Amino acid sequence: MTKNLYEELGLNTNANKGEIKSSYRRLVKKHHPDTGGDKDKFLAIQNAWEILNDPSKKEQYDKTLYSLNQTYTFENVNWEEKVNTKKYSSKIKDDEVKNWIKNIYNPTNRFISQIIKPLSQEIKNLSADPYDEELMDNFCIYINLSQKKIERVDKLYKSTSVPNSVSSLGLDLYHCFSQVKDALSELEKYTQGYVDDYLFDGKEMMKEAKRIQMKMAYSKKSIIS
Repeated sequence: MTKNLYEELGLNTNANKGEIKSSYRRLVKKHHPDTGGDKDKFLAIQNAWEILNDPSKKEQYDKTLYSLNQTYTFENVNWEEKVNTKKYSSKIKDDEVKNWIKNIYNPTNRFISQIIKPLSQEIKNLSADPYDEELMDNFCIYINLSQKKIERVDKLYKSTSVPNSVSSLGLDLYHCFSQVKDALSELEKYTQGYVDDYLFDGKEMMKEAKRIQMKMAYSKKSIIS
């Protein structure tokens, strides 16, 4: 029998949000294809995270978990479809990859850079006096605008299937903006209570996103060379 989504992340069905996030991060590092992990396992982990991290999707899934006795697949969430496309001729495959890089990867990566690059300066500005209302307001504006950008990234990425020949790059892109999304969530928590752990975690997640960005740049170069 196919594992349910909680089992896929090694969790009990009563796992809280923090436990879900912690397990996802641990498993995604362990099973990433670039580190020798199994691609199918990685896709299953991404699918589980996509649903259990979204409150409305999780609520719907939880309601069906015991009554249907089968793995729930949320409408329009099919990661296998995103990385496995139909077989085309060599020329069509090349065109497909070029179009995906031009229309999905490039603008998505641009949005990510627009979020990551200003962070150090934004934190430096805030550190002058975190309790200054004007400085905090400016930091919150940065977070708010960045969250809107990452929502656009999410929609853009999901609008087109990743060509099979660049599935590894597509997975890295997803992992990258997921790190940015989680980082912004941690930074927002910091603004609500001044707990330094949230600020630290947010900065570390952004560093990881930047590392993945650099890796993607080398991968893209080898693809289009």
